[in-house]
Amino acid sequence: MSKPVFVLLHGAWHSPTCWDHVIAALNRQGYSAVAPALPSTGSTPPTPDWSGDVKTIRKTVLELIQENHNVIVVAHSFSGMTAGTALEGLDKRACESKGLKGGVVRLIYINAFLVPEGFQHSPHGTRNNMIPEMKTDFTAGTINVQPEDAKDMFYQDLDDNTVAELSKNLRPQSIASYWSTTTYAAWRYIPTAYILCAGDRPTTVAAAQYLIDTAKSSGPHKIDVILKIEAGHSPFLSMPEYTAEALTRIGQL
Repeated sequence: MSKPVFVLLHGAWHSPTCWDHVIAALNRQGYSAVAPALPSTGSTPPTPDWSGDVKTIRKTVLELIQENHNVIVVAHSFSGMTAGTALEGLDKRACESKGLKGGVVRLIYINAFLVPEGFQHSPHGTRNNMIPEMKTDFTAGTINVQPEDAKDMFYQDLDDNTVAELSKNLRPQSIASYWSTTTYAAWRYIPTAYILCAGDRPTTVAAAQYLIDTAKSSGPHKIDVILKIEAGHSPFLSMPEYTAEALTRIGQL
């Protein structure tokens, strides 16, 4: 079978273009990659939940599996929740039991929500558990991040001019996507790696480590790799070549 295909999932407020440099680097290594657009980000009107994200992820992955590809799913930040839910029954063993040759062979989180079944970020109708930089507009049904907050939130290790350009591309996030609830934890069934970005906000780093520790102690899991790197929240932008190399190295384990 040929090399696995990477499915790269963007986080909140971002778009698939955030992966462009990593995709180019993966292509140079002989790998294919796709980055689907997740509808909870930037949709007008905003989505009523995250079900569209889950359907998009599942459709993207399933089509590759049906084409006999093994798949590695990479989830950044917010998309850890939707990826964990979307991949039910798509692990390699489950696919083989259905006579399929492909399947999801690895899940990689990059400072993402590694959460169990039944996890809800915020109670419906509230902004509980949201940090101050997440500017909520209940009337519009969106959450926005202002340009002046983007560096501290996402781009700690990028220069100010680059941050200013990237900030122009941030899009509204559906507030209701933070009210949805996970129904599955794919990291219990699919070999899972976590890339912990130590240059992220200290509170985010601490939260990520807490999620890892909690997941490992919660019951059965397949978390077998923890890679700590000196990067900010978005290493696919600040260190695309290294990020691609790390993804392929993990994918070969």
